Amino acid sequence: MSAETVRFALFAEVFAALAHPKRLEMIHYLGERQRNAGELAELTGLSKANVSQHLSILKARGLVHCDKCGTFCHYRLTSPKVLETCEIVRQLILEQMDITTTYRQQLAEVFPLHKKSS
Repeated sequence: MSAETVRFALFAEVFAALAHPKRLEMIHYLGERQRNAGELAELTGLSKANVSQHLSILKARGLVHCDKCGTFCHYRLTSPKVLETCEIVRQLILEQMDITTTYRQQLAEVFPLHKKSS
């Protein structure tokens, strides 16, 4: 396998980990401060078991780190670049929404090709 293929496969794995709304929500909350699974479950409305499954995916992709403190695990983002990546995607979505709105406005201003007969 070429280095390029490996690189793109790794990109795809990270984007796959980011491709779930609840995982993105957890990243948002972890961007504020470190939290435990119970806090994330309460904030997201998920069960602790479901939160743990999502956190396992994020940990496996190197986006989240777990610090054990006694019986508790405190989760945090591995890098501020995780949030920066999410912000870049948010800006891309906003740009796409602006383009779509502009095209809709332009289309609404176009006269019909033929008049309806009365």
